[in-house]
Amino acid sequence: MKYVILNNQKISIGSKVRFIHSQDLYVGRTANFNLPQVGNVYTVRGFSPKGGFYLEEIKNKVYRFFVEGVQDVTNEPGFAVWRFEAAIPLKAKKIVNIEVKPQVELAMLN
Repeated sequence: MKYVILNNQKISIGSKVRFIHSQDLYVGRTANFNLPQVGNVYTVRGFSPKGGFYLEEIKNKVYRFFVEGVQDVTNEPGFAVWRFEAAIPLKAKKIVNIEVKPQVELAMLN
């Protein structure tokens, strides 16, 4: 796999992605994986055989997986692309200074 499309952005090796979905990520695994944290930006270093991301900032040992109880796979755990969004750099915004003056209302007494 050479690239994927996230948020209409082409993501390839070296691209920045933001982790946005951690629910049920490797739940029930007995191995202690290094996992991405929601909100953090990571660099794609490769693609797993199932099309997930390998991340430059997170490396794991190679593990033996049993997929659907039948297939025996030995790989580093990757992270599904749907758990990420393209990390588009924030654009510079013009700063506007606004001065707020207190408004005093006079109450008429009867």
